[in-house]
Amino acid sequence: LSYNAFTGAAPEGLGELTQMKLLQLQSNRLTELPNIPELDESLYNTSTFVTDCGVPSAFDKPLECDNCTMCCNANEYCYPQEDTRTVEWGMSYGTFATALFAGFVVLCCVVVFFLYLFSKRKNRGKALTMSMDLILKKDDLYALSTIGKNSVYSYFVTNQVVGWLLAMTTIGLQVVILAVFVKASEANLQDDAIDIQFTWKCPRDSDVCEDQGDLTKAGWAIFSVLMIAYLAKDVISGCKLIYHSSKSRHLLRSRIRYFIG
Repeated sequence: LSYNAFTGAAPEGLGELTQMKLLQLQSNRLTELPNIPELDESLYNTSTFVTDCGVPSAFDKPLECDNCTMCCNANEYCYPQEDTRTVEWGMSYGTFATALFAGFVVLCCVVVFFLYLFSKRKNRGKALTMSMDLILKKDDLYALSTIGKNSVYSYFVTNQVVGWLLAMTTIGLQVVILAVFVKASEANLQDDAIDIQFTWKCPRDSDVCEDQGDLTKAGWAIFSVLMIAYLAKDVISGCKLIYHSSKSRHLLRSRIRYFIG
């Protein structure tokens, strides 16, 4: 029934066909669907139930279809309507990102705590060979060189209130920008604000839809290598600061500054 000139609401009888194995209604002008139960996907997989429920839509509001396996848009490109792993876990990408960030912070705190206990036990009874002021100065210089003198986060290792406000404002702006990208990654195929690229095509001469995207395992591998190479320096520097903030010779306020940095 795909690629026809059907308009209006689909007939209610479609929801009563209990032996139906395949239903493809894309590239029509249907504005409403009856309550059609989930179809058996064992034969056609994601090509089993296809409608025009994707974006951009030919209508002001995309066709609603909770049980569809594939959603197509007005450009005749499609995308499988599947639950992501985060949805299966009962979370959106936003909730997952928040939980992941909170878990990372907690993990860093636990690591610093145990490293601090180890450092305190290791240095128990040892006398300092330099004055406290000189030690703090060397520690600040080390932390500054680790973060980078040209980085706005270098203000975290100082006592300048304006610098701290500038660094915190920068973090706030980065979180807002990140939230926009996280929201755009949600797999809601009826939301025109998403950034999902519809790469599937459902040919007129075939019952099986095909993915025409150019993402390959080799491409993901190259992407991973480039990301690791680009971020390795920052990750190593961050680990150094976490270790530096756990040394027992530091004052509490210094350890907090190094940890946040």
